[in-house]
Amino acid sequence: MSASLLPQHRILDAEQAERRFAVSTDVGYPYREFAREQEMRLYDTGLTVDGDLVLEPPPGIDWNPCNMIVVGDLTVDGDLSISSSGGGCFLLVTGDLRARNVFVAGEPNVVVRGDLTTSNSIFGHDDYGILVVCGSTTARIVINTSGFNMVFAEKPQAFVLGHPNRQNVASDIDDELELEDVPATGLLDHGGTNFAAIRAALMAGGSILRPGISSDAS
Repeated sequence: MSASLLPQHRILDAEQAERRFAVSTDVGYPYREFAREQEMRLYDTGLTVDGDLVLEPPPGIDWNPCNMIVVGDLTVDGDLSISSSGGGCFLLVTGDLRARNVFVAGEPNVVVRGDLTTSNSIFGHDDYGILVVCGSTTARIVINTSGFNMVFAEKPQAFVLGHPNRQNVASDIDDELELEDVPATGLLDHGGTNFAAIRAALMAGGSILRPGISSDAS
């Protein structure tokens, strides 16, 4: 399900959003500077999505034309995918976020002021976006690559892969290993990590780790 197919929402202006939700407390993206180009969509009584939720730019556009605030919990029966390149966006959930997988790519700011729980994975990739979780985080595996950033109030209950300069918790792989050393052979492309293949494997619920590296995610 795309953002355009979601239930009815209200539109806030940037100052209303800041007064009511103190968005900039957790969101670094300077959203007020782009208020004319991006709608501020408010879901005032929580949001439950049957299937997947895809918050991505429409064809021919490289940035996401809306920001979203969910008051209460966001529950996605399938996967949550949010991306933006060529400009940022944000998703703010004031309660808990639950999904099968959470995929964030590019420059979005995703803030969960409650708990983040996935039955499988959390995968942040590319271009200096950020995921902030103010409560607990539970998943099988958390992956943080290629300039993406993650900030957790508590160490995730998960197998964590990520560069120490880009997250505030320790990785669960040996310090001598690079991220390219971790994925299974079929998830590499000319020796480098094939991020599309990793995402596909996570969506299918399969292992992404090479033999010899074990975790609950494998």
